[in-house]
Amino acid sequence: MTKRIKIINKEKSQDSLPIIVVTMATSRQGRSLVKKISESGKFFVRAMTRRPTSKEAKLLGSMTNVEIVKGDLLDFDSLKTSFEDAYGIFGNTTPTKEWGMDLSYEKAQGINLIKAVEKQFEKGKLKHFVFSSICKSSVPNGNNNAPGHFSNKWEIEDVISQRDISKITTILRPSSYYENFLNFLPYTKITETVLPGVVKASSTWQTLSVEDIGEWGYAAFKNPTKFIGVSLNLASEQMNGIEMAEVLQKLRGSRTKVIKYKMIPRILINLIEKDIGVMATWIEQKGYGADIKYLRQLAYDFDIKMTSFSSWLKNNDPVYTQLKSKSKLKSYQYHIT
Repeated sequence: MTKRIKIINKEKSQDSLPIIVVTMATSRQGRSLVKKISESGKFFVRAMTRRPTSKEAKLLGSMTNVEIVKGDLLDFDSLKTSFEDAYGIFGNTTPTKEWGMDLSYEKAQGINLIKAVEKQFEKGKLKHFVFSSICKSSVPNGNNNAPGHFSNKWEIEDVISQRDISKITTILRPSSYYENFLNFLPYTKITETVLPGVVKASSTWQTLSVEDIGEWGYAAFKNPTKFIGVSLNLASEQMNGIEMAEVLQKLRGSRTKVIKYKMIPRILINLIEKDIGVMATWIEQKGYGADIKYLRQLAYDFDIKMTSFSSWLKNNDPVYTQLKSKSKLKSYQYHIT
């Protein structure tokens, strides 16, 4: 049996709320969804992670109506135990290992995940399965020549569509994350004068905050009749690199240094991870296909907070943070003199 770490001081007990299992709970997506569901008080979260004693897991476990369970997408028995009595399951898979991507690693996770979801569905309690995929293109033949870690997700989608669990499934397909701007490798981090990105400056690029996955995931679980059977490409902004740099310049103010968008050298991207280079080329040539106007209407209808690039930068741009801190310090010094 999978060992559970009991969390105390919950406002509501697990017995009184439907259980949502979040796989890969300490990942970016997992954390955003656990946080959102916990804040809502509408469900009990069973947060599944391979490392239940990690700092990230303990932080999640301190939240209201959250229980940490040890589980691994490559360990089928741990999935069966973690999914027991679940009303809903949020499934996410990853090709990423410490040294890079391994597509077969993710495919194995997907197979186990689908089988375990099917087992729980057959018991009759599971009512909703939300699978996190990747945004598709909207242009003709746009999904051809996609990077392997995109095609991997879409292949898992295809398997789901052929199974009975498709009757209870929602597919969420996020585009690129703003959080990817927080890299700290050479030539890949935001500086005083540069906003770096993987695509050409003139290429239209759909993006969103990973926190928005929590918003959309929670909305899906809260409104099953509206979201079951739906596959949804997700993005919150659509800009090219020049426009993104202008947003950052406006945020920092005219007195700061001029900011330019610069594409990270493709040769460097290929050295870091070749499939990311393939992804960048695919975005330039095909592009994500989220209908942002439609998404904003859905967001209004279901009280979903879509994060703008500007608001994300306010909390994450290191230079703006420094400027804000200095401004507060000057104001403080002025008042005490």
